[in-house]
Amino acid sequence: MLGHAVPWWRHLAYYLAGFAFTVTPGKAGEAVRSLYLKAHGMSYSESLAAFFVERLLDVLAIAALAIGGAWLFPDYRAFVLLSCLGIGVSTWFIVRPGLPSQLNHWAGRTPATAKSARVLRHLANLLQASARLLAPGRLYAGLMVGILAWVAEGFALYLIVGGMGGPLPVAAAMGIYAVSVLAGALSFLPGGLGSTEAVMGLLLALAGVSSSTAIAATLLCRFTTLWFAVLIGLSAMLGLEAGKASG
Repeated sequence: MLGHAVPWWRHLAYYLAGFAFTVTPGKAGEAVRSLYLKAHGMSYSESLAAFFVERLLDVLAIAALAIGGAWLFPDYRAFVLLSCLGIGVSTWFIVRPGLPSQLNHWAGRTPATAKSARVLRHLANLLQASARLLAPGRLYAGLMVGILAWVAEGFALYLIVGGMGGPLPVAAAMGIYAVSVLAGALSFLPGGLGSTEAVMGLLLALAGVSSSTAIAATLLCRFTTLWFAVLIGLSAMLGLEAGKASG
């Protein structure tokens, strides 16, 4: 989409390697992919734009699922709806077409050597590169892929709880997973550690799952959806580094 030819298998390896840094605030460490893509002629502005769009679609997808889950838990409905409203307003502000020009205008009114001017210009370049990835067709397609990915992780929670004998409908499992991940994202803790687990365990208990099953299911779910991804990322990164050494 950005006009760079990267072999699909290398692109996959770079993408998987980013998972090694999933447990960072906002998954910011996954931007390490930019270092690999630089070797293929892709500027940091372009690769970071792709990373930004991926994170944006992630948040929008989980927010959409969390809205559905909120109706299952009236006590948390206001939190989820207000959070999603804030995400929606922030997204509109960030992706509106005139923002890059406005940022460049502000940068032009500050001394060229000032750090703030450089930051504003880099941000404007990032948003301009992101605009191509946020065209309506690509935006909706990416959003649907994101929703399907989060639905799959929510279904994993359903299978885990069901395997432990817990009474949990599939819709409730997906709603609980979405609300928990949203809470973890808004906590700005690395990987949502602590906050995601606390909310997930609490919601499982409110849904009628026993405390022991809720705790065990939460820990197993987080291992299969978070720490397993980190292990895959570390393996991919070690493979890439080994390839560099042998090459």
